[in-house]
Amino acid sequence: MNGTQPASLADLESTRRNRTLSCGFTLVELLVVIAIIGLLVALLLPAVQAARESARRTQCINNLKQQGLAAQNHMATYSGLLPPGYLRVKGSFQKRGLFAELLPFMEEGAIHDLIEYDQNDPGDAFLDPARDAIVAAYICPSWPDVPVNADGTPSQIGALVTYAGNGGAITSSDPELLVGGVYPNNGVFSLRENGTKIVGHQRGEREITDGLSKTFLIGEFVHRDCKLGSSCASPPGNVRPWYLSGFQSGAGAIPLVYAFKELEYAPNSTGLLRSQHGWNRMPMSSYHPGVTHFANVDGSVLVVPDDIDTAVYHARATVNGAETDG
Repeated sequence: MNGTQPASLADLESTRRNRTLSCGFTLVELLVVIAIIGLLVALLLPAVQAARESARRTQCINNLKQQGLAAQNHMATYSGLLPPGYLRVKGSFQKRGLFAELLPFMEEGAIHDLIEYDQNDPGDAFLDPARDAIVAAYICPSWPDVPVNADGTPSQIGALVTYAGNGGAITSSDPELLVGGVYPNNGVFSLRENGTKIVGHQRGEREITDGLSKTFLIGEFVHRDCKLGSSCASPPGNVRPWYLSGFQSGAGAIPLVYAFKELEYAPNSTGLLRSQHGWNRMPMSSYHPGVTHFANVDGSVLVVPDDIDTAVYHARATVNGAETDG
């Protein structure tokens, strides 16, 4: 024997407990680790969100390029004529317009063939077989709501389009060029007066004297009425289904055009209400921070900042103003 006393049970238990504690983490260490993880997440989250928004913007640009190419193919097929922005056939709610007429040139002929153009009166118009058919190229991925709206007034129900055609602008040089005292007649998509009737005008390529690469064709439109200091209207707001191009109560009445807008106010301008300013004056808009995308008539796509100079914006909106666009 070497004189060493055998360890008691209490000593063995104490040794085991100390070894166990030495292998774990203290509360302070755990809190430090959690704080580091939280900091890393906070640093990475904006990067992830930016990457997602970049992907959405890329897809939105591709949608506009597809629409621009479809318009080019339409001109090639119909002797240089662009698709009509709005054409009145009969009845009240009209379907023959920009987004319906682009479909055959976007490999969406099957959906186009579903449209019942002659069913234009309230009730019948809203039962169109094409009403709920989603056209992927008509929905920007940044649109936060459903692609097929099922609530609201009948003219709000259906597969939506988050884009609108270029309906021109009221400029300082030609403030009197208005159809029915409301619509400019210098846009890619426009109306004209035919006697006592107001009808759609199908623009020809030769009329776009400012140049196809310097004239807007289609841009993003997701506008909702937002009163200053209060909440915005529920979706879809002023966005409408693609199968409806507009409403006209009679042959001589001024139409309410859904398919194209006047580019009077800068993109994403706030505080404008449809009830006060009218359908055609609602600003182009997007859910991309600070910018809105536009396709030119030649099919190229331009990123337009919200603070674009008004003169430059109007120059891009008109087909024959001979302005410089910066």
